[in-house]
Amino acid sequence: MSDFLKDAKIVVCMGTGGVGKTTIAAGLAALFARRGLKVLVLTVDPSKRLKQSLGLDESGEPRRVELAVPGELWGAVVNPQKTFDDFVRRAAERAPEAEKILQNRLYRQLSTTLSGSQEFTALENLLAAEKSGRFDLIVLDTPPAHHAFEFLQAPHKLASIFNEGVAKWFRAPEGRGLLSGLFQTGTKQTLKILESLTGAEFMGQLSEFFAQIHSWQGQLESRAVESQRLLVRPTTAFLLITAFDEAKFQEGEVFAREIRKGGYNLAGLVINRAHPLWFQNEVAPLETELQRDFRQYYEARRAKIGELKRRLGTGFEVIEVPEQTVDIDSPAEIWEFSKKLEAALPAREDA
Repeated sequence: MSDFLKDAKIVVCMGTGGVGKTTIAAGLAALFARRGLKVLVLTVDPSKRLKQSLGLDESGEPRRVELAVPGELWGAVVNPQKTFDDFVRRAAERAPEAEKILQNRLYRQLSTTLSGSQEFTALENLLAAEKSGRFDLIVLDTPPAHHAFEFLQAPHKLASIFNEGVAKWFRAPEGRGLLSGLFQTGTKQTLKILESLTGAEFMGQLSEFFAQIHSWQGQLESRAVESQRLLVRPTTAFLLITAFDEAKFQEGEVFAREIRKGGYNLAGLVINRAHPLWFQNEVAPLETELQRDFRQYYEARRAKIGELKRRLGTGFEVIEVPEQTVDIDSPAEIWEFSKKLEAALPAREDA
């Protein structure tokens, strides 16, 4: 049995879209449930097939996956709107004030569309699950990102949008109208231009929104800091998921360097669909010419993986996961995939 990730309490799966990140996260969670752990896999935007196979819904609540394992496998789909609403209800100083925020049309738009909101809600769910103490291991399937720091810095960027300086810029002084007598002349002119472009109703909603959020700005920033602390713990391991085509391969190398440069614990670079299953077997004595050509092709790919290992150096594992011959759309197939994933993990040092 591989010792890979044996000390991890949280595993963060990162990568761009289309590399099989959610499937790897689910398979990894099933693998550790097979080893007797109580595991939660949190996913942001799973494929419909995988969501059905795990038996998940849009409630955001963890649900146990019916899988005969020594441990327990649980899954949850992050519900960004519900997560943000729950955060506001907890953070607002008074319940009536919280409800006013939740009914504000601008809040309804910004809470799920602002850059960083999806990442913030993913980390908010991760924090809640970690604080609950219910699980031995949590696997987080992050939103697709073009660059690693889109995810890592998103909560701080989101918090900065709602910081006190920005809010003061929009809030009306006490006892005055929302758009009359606002601050300095430069601000007045800017607001007039915005009002002419968007209409007074929108500007009223905007000013009202920033007048209401002051009660939870501080907590938003505090949660961003708390998320950062959780991500840099020694027991939080990052897995970078990529695939073998030239563009994805280059993205993966850049991601790996960014994560390590930021001081995060990069445990492994997972190259999904690295080669077909038959390539793992010994050479058949009666290979056809076509089979030999294919083998040479995949041997060349493996040589490129070797070059990547040399360029990136040591300190983490490079794991080659073979292509799957069937779609994963049932707990039984997740079970089988977890076995193939385990076979791809590095062997024990004392083995």
